[in-house]
Amino acid sequence: MSAEPAIGRPESDTGHLVNWKLIETLAVKPHKHLNIVKGEQYGVMVDGVFDHCSNGVSEVMEEARTVQHLCDLAGVPEGWSYSAHIDARVFLLMTDLFTARERLSRIIGWHKRESGQGGLVGDYCTECGTRWPCDTRQMAEGTYVDEEGPS
Repeated sequence: MSAEPAIGRPESDTGHLVNWKLIETLAVKPHKHLNIVKGEQYGVMVDGVFDHCSNGVSEVMEEARTVQHLCDLAGVPEGWSYSAHIDARVFLLMTDLFTARERLSRIIGWHKRESGQGGLVGDYCTECGTRWPCDTRQMAEGTYVDEEGPS
């Protein structure tokens, strides 16, 4: 295990955190689509000549295995033959993500704060009538915090 924290630092300007503990666990867990033999040296074929220097091939294979596991966790279907390949599964995941983002952006547009003449604003959502910001708007933005905690 590396010295990375269980829930890591922000990896991008978006502020999303990476669960490194989960990534490390999945990286060594066998997956039916990738046969990675522990301790084996993997190489690359360059101009028809096998290069024993791995040049990171083993690391790429571990990352591919991790992505297959993440797709499994996200419920991305495997299908048969080429549809079980990682690129096909990630494409399906991206398609679902884009569809969800589009739907959430429509929801955000529906739930707005009351406004009046002269730039005055109210304390309620125009769509659902609850205090602003309403739970629906916060959920669609990804800023909702459940104050009751998990049940």
